[in-house]
Amino acid sequence: MKLYLVISDTHGSIYTARTVIEKYGQIDGLIHLGDHYKDAVILKETQFKDLDMYMVPGNCDFVADVPSEIVLEAEDKRILLTHGHRFNVKNCLDRLEKYALRQNTDAVLFGHTHAPLQEIRSDIVFLNPGSLGYPRGSSPTYGLLEISKNAIETRILNI
Repeated sequence: MKLYLVISDTHGSIYTARTVIEKYGQIDGLIHLGDHYKDAVILKETQFKDLDMYMVPGNCDFVADVPSEIVLEAEDKRILLTHGHRFNVKNCLDRLEKYALRQNTDAVLFGHTHAPLQEIRSDIVFLNPGSLGYPRGSSPTYGLLEISKNAIETRILNI
């Protein structure tokens, strides 16, 4: 079993992100889904050097030579990581769903909307952890992703 902390749209809220990460000493890694990619880099370089981090840039990130999507493979599952802006996720998930099906993924993690979401579409788990920096409609939120050989489970939690 693998457990990942999932955050997105930190927008400079490094202290909040650090506080959330410190709650979970037993995680296998941190996933940052963009909008402020540099926040994840700072966290990795300063305090969490030994923590596996998976990061993708968002629409507010200006980084070169960094892929906009990556696929994390864990427990024989394929997890697509993207910020979501290239798939127009603020309007609907259809484009992202079609892309995920073509990529043969078991789950999709995305941000961009600043609103938390958990949903299953076409037998694919979709998780948007919301935003730590500028949440919409709630307090700051983050996600947990638990992957086993038999299942993918997600949770959204408030700070």
